[in-house]
Amino acid sequence: MLRTPAARTLADYGVIVRRSWWLVAGTVAAALAAGVAYTELSQEVYESTASVLVLPTAGDTEVQGARTAGQVNLDTEAQLVKSTEVAEAAAAALGADPAADLVSQVSVTVPPNTAVLEISFQAGTPQAAQEGTVAFSEAYLAHRLSGATASIEREIGAANVELETVRAEIDAAEERLDGMGDGDGGRAGLESDLDDLERQAGEIEAAVAGLQAQTDAVSPGRVINQASLPQAPISPNAMFNLAAALGAGLPLGLMLAWARHRLARRVSYPADLVERCELDVLASVPPAVKFQRREVFGAYSPGGRVFSQLRNIVASQLTHEQRVIVVAGVAPGPAASVVAANLATAMARAGDRVTAVAANPSTTVGLPELFGTDPVPGLADAWSGRIDLATAVQAAPRQPSLSVIGPGAAARAAGPTSEAAAETFAKLAEAGRFVVVDAPPLSCSADAQLLAGHADAVILAVQSQRDAIAETAAAAVAMRQIDTPLLGAVLLPGVLGPMNTVPLPTARRELMSRRVPTADETPTDSLEPVDDTAATEVIPAVDTASAAPPAEPR
Repeated sequence: MLRTPAARTLADYGVIVRRSWWLVAGTVAAALAAGVAYTELSQEVYESTASVLVLPTAGDTEVQGARTAGQVNLDTEAQLVKSTEVAEAAAAALGADPAADLVSQVSVTVPPNTAVLEISFQAGTPQAAQEGTVAFSEAYLAHRLSGATASIEREIGAANVELETVRAEIDAAEERLDGMGDGDGGRAGLESDLDDLERQAGEIEAAVAGLQAQTDAVSPGRVINQASLPQAPISPNAMFNLAAALGAGLPLGLMLAWARHRLARRVSYPADLVERCELDVLASVPPAVKFQRREVFGAYSPGGRVFSQLRNIVASQLTHEQRVIVVAGVAPGPAASVVAANLATAMARAGDRVTAVAANPSTTVGLPELFGTDPVPGLADAWSGRIDLATAVQAAPRQPSLSVIGPGAAARAAGPTSEAAAETFAKLAEAGRFVVVDAPPLSCSADAQLLAGHADAVILAVQSQRDAIAETAAAAVAMRQIDTPLLGAVLLPGVLGPMNTVPLPTARRELMSRRVPTADETPTDSLEPVDDTAATEVIPAVDTASAAPPAEPR
């Protein structure tokens, strides 16, 4: 018997997934189909990459906090590749406009511990990708060379200005010396100054010559890996798109399965009774057990074993004095009758003396049709005073220790009273017999609650895919409001099959000929003559999905 779990386990989630496997599989399939469609409709993108070795120039200075320890800050150089000046030069080389669109197509990475820039360009064709990479690589190197040359030229310009100043001073000193005699005072000092000026001019000229030589030899860097022609597109990536679709579809499918579980309105699985109706599950007839007909299962059939186990569970929870068990359905239908009939049969097979009582007047089919006994005389006839209770008891075929009480002909006129139910149950239990009562459904009658108040145990019969969770929970609450213990629920498959058609001698004629006696009539006054020679009639099968009492013959 299942008990309400304290916490949900991984196995519980697995059950939820198994219930809605088709929903999870469908969601994943839809996501994969979307991934395939996206892959097919996406424009192909090719990428070409070139590696550029960056060399320090006279314009480079060490930057504090740079990623590299050399004179070149490669983070700055990477940003320089995507600058407007470089993009415009690349656009001019490619004949493209505007340059801003090209910037979004180029990317630059710096491998760790290197002085290398990896410049990549993406385009719709392999040739365009290769040409774009070459254009940006050359534009970057040209820009860097231009910057380095401009710095040197500025230094040369400054040196030339200084050289002109020194030369002017030399010319002035020489002019003064020309106006002085050999013995004039101060001539020696002036000659010494002139020598210094000439030496200074020589140094400046040497420096200018060195800068000019440096201009010719400056190298901003070089391409060490030429841009190759891409052989395959980098996008769309079919494997990545399918993996992403699976990664999105599977969680979505699981969430939908969970939502379906939480929003389900009908009982479908034993866990629904445990989690959402707070009911113990005494037995669950698996869907694999096919009800070819609504039937009493054989002792060794799969269904018979289920009800034999149910008999053991019920017997273990009853004391020696507790004999009366009420089986009530949630909604109109055959569920309670099937459970009551099979439970009573399982008890009889175990050697117990059992009386099965058809106390459900809402349908003309039930225990008599399952056991092959007459529906009349029955319980309602005894309650109305037309017959004695012992007269209503009939022996079940092939089960010597099992007796059956039908619903009776006056079922629609005389409902149960508290006194009548208590007296009936007491009489039936006096002889040490178990009493299994097929009670009316709780969703349309309070009689089941009344009958359960005089019983020793209550079992709810729930039909999968038919009974609503809200009605089942309400039925459980109604039964807990009385003192009789609610043992739990028995879950039956959603399809119970057609009712057995059992030949009942003169049963239909008697059922139609009987009427409810008036106050001044004796019980026998209401019985009309019956033709004993009439042909045997067969009760036709009824619709198992009938929801409104009384059930009409099909």
